[in-house]
Amino acid sequence: MSDESAFPAPEATAHLVGHEAAQESFLRAYQSGRMPHAWLITGPRGIGKATLAFRMTRFLLSHGLIAPSAEPAGMGLFGEEGPAAAAAPELTSLDIPADHPIFRRVRELSHSDLRVLRRTVNEKTGKLRAEITIDEVRGAIEFLHMTPGESHWRVLVVDSADELNRNAANALLKILEEPRPRTVILLISHAPGRLLPTIRSRCRKLALEPLPTAAVAAELRRHGIDLGGAELSLCTALADGSIGRALDFGSDSAGLDLFQSLAQLLSSWPNYDPNILHRLGDKLAGKGGEGQFEIAVSLLDWWLTRFIRWSAVQDPQMTEVFPGENSLMRRLMGAASLDHWLQSWEKVTRLFARVTSANLDRKQAWATAWLVLASPGR
Repeated sequence: MSDESAFPAPEATAHLVGHEAAQESFLRAYQSGRMPHAWLITGPRGIGKATLAFRMTRFLLSHGLIAPSAEPAGMGLFGEEGPAAAAAPELTSLDIPADHPIFRRVRELSHSDLRVLRRTVNEKTGKLRAEITIDEVRGAIEFLHMTPGESHWRVLVVDSADELNRNAANALLKILEEPRPRTVILLISHAPGRLLPTIRSRCRKLALEPLPTAAVAAELRRHGIDLGGAELSLCTALADGSIGRALDFGSDSAGLDLFQSLAQLLSSWPNYDPNILHRLGDKLAGKGGEGQFEIAVSLLDWWLTRFIRWSAVQDPQMTEVFPGENSLMRRLMGAASLDHWLQSWEKVTRLFARVTSANLDRKQAWATAWLVLASPGR
């Protein structure tokens, strides 16, 4: 899979698959005239959280609204209710036409009442920073303190809140605790449990669910990705309800090929084929292998998550994603307890997290992870 996505960024995407209940919840808040000052949009990666956030953004920047309850509507010069007290128009969709000026300006992130917080490029290294910094949050807070210039609202999109460092999160918390009038903050989170509880408690929550397999397959076809039966089944299984992941896997066979190598290793547990293990390690550790390493780590994590879920319910109807998968899972459960496998999963996760933070050797970390998984008695 390429690091450069061939598909539109969320701010440029007009089409959102599913999540009707979340959109209706937002519309009801709009219609009520009591718009929450902050929304926390949660769910797995790639299911449309950022796309929804920018749909909400375009909607807010395109429509006025009854003044929030914190801003009592004033009276007109002759005693009549002023414009702020006018009834909100009846709208049933967040759709904004792609040729609308607001759509274009949000796509270009050029609207004066919109600010987007994302990781930025470190000028010294030329690479994306690992976190959103406090200086960037301070700039966003200054933006929120200004009066909207072109619309009724000022909108801040945080994509994603998981990437705020501790100081940045605490700085953002202050504006959540003392929100400015006519401002809306949209926070996107893939792992809301890792956010500060005080941030979560000050937001209206929209929890998005993974999409059905049929919807994911339909989106692949809509984007012109035509996979055979076996490839399509594997691609939608690996996507796990995420259109983003499905498009990545479907548009570049590298991810599917990596998973086939993982499946070969897993199938021989606990006696991994050293040739496959070392060839794959060399590939992940080689020049330009950072992206491949990230994909391989995410695939192994996906399968371990799948195994843990199966272990908890032992669903006999689960469809195999590679030959012998059900047999492998039964062998693993017979060799050690679920608690052991949870601990092993956590060890592997911590090990891979240190590869980036401590600049560990990727091949060594990869081999060590498989040693952990091959040692149920330890």
